[in-house]
Amino acid sequence: MNREELLQFLEKKKTATTPVAIAEQKLRECNEHLNKAKKKWGILIKIFIGLFAFCFLGFLCGDHQLIYFDSNGQFQVGGIGGMLLFGGLAIFLWYKKNQKYVEPAEAAVTEAIEALRREKNNPVYISGAKDFPAKFYNYSDIYQLCKFIRERRADSLKEACNLLEMHQFQQDQMAIQEEIRNLQGDILEATRVNTAASVVTAYNTGKAASRLKDINKKLF
Repeated sequence: MNREELLQFLEKKKTATTPVAIAEQKLRECNEHLNKAKKKWGILIKIFIGLFAFCFLGFLCGDHQLIYFDSNGQFQVGGIGGMLLFGGLAIFLWYKKNQKYVEPAEAAVTEAIEALRREKNNPVYISGAKDFPAKFYNYSDIYQLCKFIRERRADSLKEACNLLEMHQFQQDQMAIQEEIRNLQGDILEATRVNTAASVVTAYNTGKAASRLKDINKKLF
């Protein structure tokens, strides 16, 4: 195939993979929405659970009142009252979050998965994969292959695939190097914290030993 024929061939593959790419993007968006829904009101719910635990501790210590007025006439919530109040609020928010946000988001994810499955079972998509490298049979990679051919960086599909594979390998290496740099940064920060803690501990130990010597001198 010449350049124009190869570009036409790749454009047909792009057309065949477009519905799958759209379905995959929709699934990613639905998963992101689900993750946000699961985190919604998370801090507030944890605060109410913490207050519930505090009131439960008060209940164990003997505070069995629902509500009461203290010696200054101020309205107070007792151990049982606090448990009912904060426990109820935590349960209410958790239930409301699941009913209004999490369950609809989960349903959207399920629907998106089913839509993606249908697109991958589409005869047009399946037939398009028969005469194409399986590794690169997706919209994103085909787009890059078209780009390499148009820019005359490759003259054949095989050359374009080799170039794309090398490009992806370099990207993977860069990502690995970035992860290593982040890990080294975390290790360095942890080392600094441990060193500072060791210095403080050594200083406090020396100070305590010095005081102990002074006390011994005074006693003896």
